[in-house]
Amino acid sequence: MVEGIISCVIVEDDPVAQKVLEVLVQKTSFLLLTKTFDDPVQASMFLKDEKVELLFLDVEMPGMNGLQLLNLLDYKPYVIIVSAKEEYALKAFEFSVYDYLLKPLDDYPRFLKAVMKVKEVYDAKPAKGKAQKAGPLFVKVDSLFHNLDLNAILWIEAYGDYIKINTDQKMLMVLSTLKSIDSKLPEDRFVRVHRSYIVNVKRIDNIDLNNLQIKDKIIPISANYREGLFARINLL
Repeated sequence: MVEGIISCVIVEDDPVAQKVLEVLVQKTSFLLLTKTFDDPVQASMFLKDEKVELLFLDVEMPGMNGLQLLNLLDYKPYVIIVSAKEEYALKAFEFSVYDYLLKPLDDYPRFLKAVMKVKEVYDAKPAKGKAQKAGPLFVKVDSLFHNLDLNAILWIEAYGDYIKINTDQKMLMVLSTLKSIDSKLPEDRFVRVHRSYIVNVKRIDNIDLNNLQIKDKIIPISANYREGLFARINLL
């Protein structure tokens, strides 16, 4: 994401409220609408793969209510509840939501007050950076530590509790997470392009908005990581 811009998703089954929320979000310069859902089940599936920073979430919806959806997520986005009823407010705040907006959503100053609470916390976060140690990077495979040639890495992918480090010569299976190895890789050479992939930007052969190619491998580019990737490459 672009620094200072908060990605958000709307989960609302009322088409009128949904449209009003979309207009309010578009009116707010520091919000970027990633997607809108009227089905909480579909939203939960999307949010497992595409992590966003802010959810505008209805409570009463068919198939799954908004609070049940929050329980399914393995991360904690900022949440603003949108509901026609006040009775869910106490329960909602048990989930550390940032605000509770009552329908009808016809008051932009009230909406802005809610999202500014999120922005204040968001802007106060430490700048994202990678704490890197000087020197070579060793990875443990079985009982040996291998000196990893960073220039030879093509891409790294998640594989359950392991990661696969694909290089020019071989593939190394390492018990680790993408998050852990990402924190140790040089930012100028490696970038996360999907929840399951990190790539060496110098080894990309072809690229479009949704996929990139390294040798014979086609790797998807998630919307949340697209801007970060394109910020690392030069386009003519």
